[in-house]
Amino acid sequence: MHPESQTKTRPYSCFHHHPDRSDDKKPIPNTGWRGSPPIPSSDGGDSEKDWMSKPPYNWVPARSVSGEELFKTKYESSCWCGAVRFAFAGDPFDAKYCHCRQCQQLHGAPFQWAVIFPKTSVRILQNTSDVLHFFSTTTKKACHHVPCKVSCEICRAPLFDEGKRTVLAYPSGFKFPPIEARLNTTDAKDGEAVETGEELHDPQHEDIHPPGHYGGVPLEFQPGCHIFYGQRIMEVCDGM
Repeated sequence: MHPESQTKTRPYSCFHHHPDRSDDKKPIPNTGWRGSPPIPSSDGGDSEKDWMSKPPYNWVPARSVSGEELFKTKYESSCWCGAVRFAFAGDPFDAKYCHCRQCQQLHGAPFQWAVIFPKTSVRILQNTSDVLHFFSTTTKKACHHVPCKVSCEICRAPLFDEGKRTVLAYPSGFKFPPIEARLNTTDAKDGEAVETGEELHDPQHEDIHPPGHYGGVPLEFQPGCHIFYGQRIMEVCDGM
């Protein structure tokens, strides 16, 4: 159970869940995109001109009358090797688990965990040596043809899916604030030591994963549903 959540159990499950988001319609925040079109590549395909200089890539947000940048970074994500970094403004609209066969094969995992952001809430912070890699599931070619999957060409870590109107980002690449309560503590009920994370120290990548720190996943990143569950290859007994 997330320590900040107002959750509830559901039939056939003792697990706690994120509250129902079905009536929670979030407006697209003003992050300073003043270009055209309002949502780049919203028609899909490869017809968008200069797409790399538009959201969700290497674009420059507008500033307020006081000179303050309108894009307020709340989260950052990176590939495994750190060559590519993205900034995200605000919280995701939603989060889900996807069990479709495509996600299973492309991620090499039983299912995909993704959070949904507006395109204009995403921008590049770093793209060392232009290593962004694109794969179109429509053309089955390595190209920017929306919808497409975005990853790092060096370490091949997946970063997000670019859709026509939104970005489906992968929380495992995000850098969340640490939860100090998870570090060097004991279980109050059983008196058993909790794993400290000291063995996770990786000097080569400590700028991305600080030593001795676990990231605390925010409530807004907790999935509220499973999709394509009929294509599952394993049961997930969480009651959703």
